[in-house]
Amino acid sequence: MGRSGSSETEAVRGGLSPEELRTERSVALIRMAVVLVVAVVYLNSGGMARLTGPLAMSILALAALYSVWSLLARPYETVWANRFRAAIFLADTVLITLWCLATGGPDSEYWALYLIAIIAVAMRFDVLETLFSALGLAILYVLVMSVAGGLSRTALMSRPALMLITGFAVGALAKQRRTNQDQRELLVQIAEERSRALAEEQAMVARLREVDIAKTEFVAVAAHEFRTPLATILGVIGTLRTHGDALDPSIREELLEGAQVQAQRLARLVEDLLTVSRIEDGALRLDVRPVNLGEMVAEAVQASATADFVRVELNGIAEVHCDRDRMVRVVTNLLDNARKYSPPDGHIFVTVTEDDRFVSFGVRDQGPGVPKDRREEVFERFRRLAEGSDRPGSGLGLYITRCLVEAHGGSIRVEEASGGGAQFLFTLPKAQTGDAPRAPRPSATKV
Repeated sequence: MGRSGSSETEAVRGGLSPEELRTERSVALIRMAVVLVVAVVYLNSGGMARLTGPLAMSILALAALYSVWSLLARPYETVWANRFRAAIFLADTVLITLWCLATGGPDSEYWALYLIAIIAVAMRFDVLETLFSALGLAILYVLVMSVAGGLSRTALMSRPALMLITGFAVGALAKQRRTNQDQRELLVQIAEERSRALAEEQAMVARLREVDIAKTEFVAVAAHEFRTPLATILGVIGTLRTHGDALDPSIREELLEGAQVQAQRLARLVEDLLTVSRIEDGALRLDVRPVNLGEMVAEAVQASATADFVRVELNGIAEVHCDRDRMVRVVTNLLDNARKYSPPDGHIFVTVTEDDRFVSFGVRDQGPGVPKDRREEVFERFRRLAEGSDRPGSGLGLYITRCLVEAHGGSIRVEEASGGGAQFLFTLPKAQTGDAPRAPRPSATKV
């Protein structure tokens, strides 16, 4: 006789939900209270002097031990639910029947204990189960009392009927209580689901708002960064078109070199913007393979035009596992950043070390360093330490660097270098697994 609509959360062995465990504890407390009340009533009514006293006292002692055991030992937590409930119902019925026989049989007023047993059944089961239990108790009571001398006509008509009425009434009330409880639990569950959905929607709205702000700033910064090189190139073209024939060849060459520098700057900016777009769309794929470390660093040094003041220490490390083009971009960005913030006569130091799991890169300059409270901020989009300075840059280089390093499964940080300056440190796993991993899509950055 399993209770319908029980919770999915069950005891380890008992198969009872938390609500059903609370019900069994309540029934155990009621059983203890009933035994105490019956003992007090029986002893105060002269039961000790009755002929049936010894048998009644034995049954009363057994009932007391049984009630204490069920309350303290909590057998319902270690026995299967249906088996436990059937055994408990049978034990209660046997004790009540023996007590009625020991205290007067058909004339015993303790037959009302059957009603309490029916209430305990209703607390555990549905209406039909409670009604059938009441019918079984009524039949058992009539049969046993008939053997013990027979019930009076009035008792035969009223007591079984009262058991059936009690079974139906308390069963219906218990079902209504459980239905209300199930409805409350359902409403709580719905409320929690709606709350979670609302929180997710609010988070999505906040993220979309951040993305919108980031895109607006993205366009503004891009327009500002495009303006300077385009103005220079257009100025050179206009000058050559208007005065080209009258200019000295050396001046023309100088103008063309300046236009070329600005065109290269423009190309780098376009590449930065495309890289950021691929990263944020999750479309940037990595071609990870063993790469010659010395050649990779040399290419980055050449691309950053820092060969005259870079000191490289590879410490005997021959190769790393990475996407060569992306990692050249990472080292180039760090060298560019170090060059921009280093004094004219300063040096840049590139050091590579390894342990059992990672290859570690360090790029150290002799510049002013990075304030401690801004060391996380420098890796955000469009962030520059020298806001409004004449140092070129879009504020995307370190953001791209962080994304590419993290896409390889590594990490990057900046700290104060010994002797002053900034030291950027990043790691790469010594072995990459999987084919063509994608760079993770970063969350929207607050700017």
